[in-house]
Amino acid sequence: MENTGIEAAVETAIETLNDYMAASDKSQAVIAKELDISESALSQFLKGKYKTPHTITPKIEQLLKISEQRLATPKEPPFKMTSISQSVINIIRYCHLQGKIGVAYGAAGIGKTKACEEYVKKNPEAVMITTAPCYATMTGVNELLAEELKIKERISRRIFSEVVNKLKGSNRVIIIDEAQHLTVRVINHLRSIMDASGVGIAFIGNEEIYLKMRGAGQAAYAQLFSRIGDKKFLLTTDIKLSDVELVFEDANLESKALDILHRISKTNYGLRGAVNVFVNTIIGFQLKDYGDITSDRIGTMAGKMGIMPKSE
Repeated sequence: MENTGIEAAVETAIETLNDYMAASDKSQAVIAKELDISESALSQFLKGKYKTPHTITPKIEQLLKISEQRLATPKEPPFKMTSISQSVINIIRYCHLQGKIGVAYGAAGIGKTKACEEYVKKNPEAVMITTAPCYATMTGVNELLAEELKIKERISRRIFSEVVNKLKGSNRVIIIDEAQHLTVRVINHLRSIMDASGVGIAFIGNEEIYLKMRGAGQAAYAQLFSRIGDKKFLLTTDIKLSDVELVFEDANLESKALDILHRISKTNYGLRGAVNVFVNTIIGFQLKDYGDITSDRIGTMAGKMGIMPKSE
């Protein structure tokens, strides 16, 4: 009787997992990763040939539970072409068309990364890498570029040659997000790739990336600084009310609520802070309809989060 129950549970798990895969349009490789099992184990399980299927059914139940909760969780507003996003995209497009170096730098949380992602979405030939402290070295950047360009070589100088060969004569551009983590030596390495391949490079990050490229007027930095064809310094104070209205247009918020979110976006929290307050207002007040998002509730949530925008 016990075996019958286990078999029924396994059959149900197979059926529901197949439904989940069809609805989500995810591959078996992705599902296997979500379940933390091998792709071959998942394949055998779905065919009813896995030797210990009862060890996988709890993983499936947990995955489906989390997936259902995520569907019910309020989502951030979709990407909108704000004035900040347009400025970033203009820099990237300049680099793409002219084969030059461009820099979009400034405050965090204003939509620079989202703009980069949107450019890659519309221009799949673009190569985007995101640096971090652990990838700030020449080896780290080479590894990121090799992964994006599907280069199997592992020796740095050979990766350089392969990257140049892949990029030369191509209709591509390199986008470096979080570029402030790079050292001047690595920035010069990337500049060498640009010189050898003819493709442009857009450096996106905070003000530190521009200061590194500019130096303090030393001759050692002149070659690097002279390569900057276009630049844009972006601040939270540049965010317009029309930008906030665009981002939250689907929510049909009252003008007072939009004003609060605009004032939040102009603080150090940026537009990201305004989005976080918006989403947390829905969660915190257990709202089911955008019409229930009032200025009072947004103001209360901003206070709870410690984000207190000044009145203008």
